Amino acid sequence: MQTVQQIFVGLDVSKDEFLSAHPDKNAGSGWSKAKIINEVAMIKKWLMEVGVANKHFVLEHTGNYSQRLIHCLDELGATFSVVNPAQSRAMSKVLMKTSKTDDQDAQTLSRLGQNLLTKPYQMPPKAKRMRKEAFNALCALQKQERQLRNQLHAVEFLVDPNEAVLEAFNSVLRVVKKQIEHLQAQLRPEVDQVQEKQLVERIKSIKGVGKATAEAVVALFGDLSAFDSAKAFTKFIGLAPSEFTSGKSVRGRSSITKKGNAKIRALLFNCARSAMNYNTFCKALYQRIIAKGKNGKVALTAVMHKLARQIFGVVKSGVDFDPKFTIQKNCV
Repeated sequence: MQTVQQIFVGLDVSKDEFLSAHPDKNAGSGWSKAKIINEVAMIKKWLMEVGVANKHFVLEHTGNYSQRLIHCLDELGATFSVVNPAQSRAMSKVLMKTSKTDDQDAQTLSRLGQNLLTKPYQMPPKAKRMRKEAFNALCALQKQERQLRNQLHAVEFLVDPNEAVLEAFNSVLRVVKKQIEHLQAQLRPEVDQVQEKQLVERIKSIKGVGKATAEAVVALFGDLSAFDSAKAFTKFIGLAPSEFTSGKSVRGRSSITKKGNAKIRALLFNCARSAMNYNTFCKALYQRIIAKGKNGKVALTAVMHKLARQIFGVVKSGVDFDPKFTIQKNCV
């Protein structure tokens, strides 16, 4: 029985349209291409015309611009992968491409799917998507709140400030603060979301980790099922150490990668300042690194990494944080 070969279709998405490309021996260029308007009705029409059977679609994560396509692919039961843009850029370098166009990018994504066998995307539940959107909006409004406070502070230092300007800033600031409170409530699991509430409480059991951090982790990553190991989780949020050395001559400075969500790292930074005093393992780690002559920032970053691993541990094990766990393990 002859098996049908799977076709990898690269999809390069932009605001108004996206371009598809996949290998085709019958086409003059060796590639079959199409340009589709980035609207739900047009996307569905195109997918039904080309069919989704025996095809694996590969696209980059491009923020909100790719959400319509992801929705349609999932609704029609297509197999597809959403890859990190860094992966497609690296693949383009491997293929030694000298041009960057939508056409070339779509072909690169198709080759990426063929050679790396990318993992099929699993659409998260609606409740998780809503919490993630609320978290992203919350981060934007908190940034706006800081900007408004700074602008108000500057105006108040004037000898005779314009009352209309003061009232304008204060009025907008009140609205922003009210919406921030509303979005913070959105991050809290609903009464019927038992698993999410349990995850928040379990993460909070770690000394130094507060409610805001626990809710943010659950909102963005759920039960951490997307990660196979603590190393993968710390790497995803940008806390994995990065080394740059070669032979005897190249000795680059080591640092964390700082990839992923910066807000999560900021929350873990605040947690680390507490954990270095009250979390037994984090305190010992901090003191050990300081004793080696490292500065406080390096030690605090190591504590952030430790906390991320502890979060992964309690979520995956389904057991609350136990400060005596290591001691018990050594006594066995």
